[in-house]
Amino acid sequence: MRILTIAPQPFFQPRGTPFSELYRARALTELGHEVDMVTYPIGEDVTMPGLRILRTPRVPGIRRVRIGPSLAKIPLDALVFTSSLKRLLTNRYDLLDCHEEAGLMGVLLSRLFGVPTVYDMHSSLPEQLTNFRYTRSSILRGLMAVTERWTPKFTAPA
Repeated sequence: MRILTIAPQPFFQPRGTPFSELYRARALTELGHEVDMVTYPIGEDVTMPGLRILRTPRVPGIRRVRIGPSLAKIPLDALVFTSSLKRLLTNRYDLLDCHEEAGLMGVLLSRLFGVPTVYDMHSSLPEQLTNFRYTRSSILRGLMAVTERWTPKFTAPA
């Protein structure tokens, strides 16, 4: 099986979600699957048979990404989305493996390309906004809550 993993994090860095992505990639490749992982331009390369790390272009001025919500993730996520779109336009994949906010990207790409999506929600997006004191906006938290409820409903196989 050819799998496109959409990982909007600095991969690899020793922290929560990148650990999950690393071990999922390891399990999938050990089962004989080929994994292409689209991720940020930040992080350490990992060598693993069957895994190809595809980094987005660098964004001037962004050298690190803190844990939790941040403005730096907006342009980086846009590049992850466009890079994933490009991969799907030029390659055939059997599955999309989407992490965190990439779940919403996966829903859209799944509908456009007819590829089933698996969504791995590592933590609650609206809770992150509160826990990391990113915003007090009830509108933004509400939008994230609706997105969080909506995404799993549309990640069923296409």
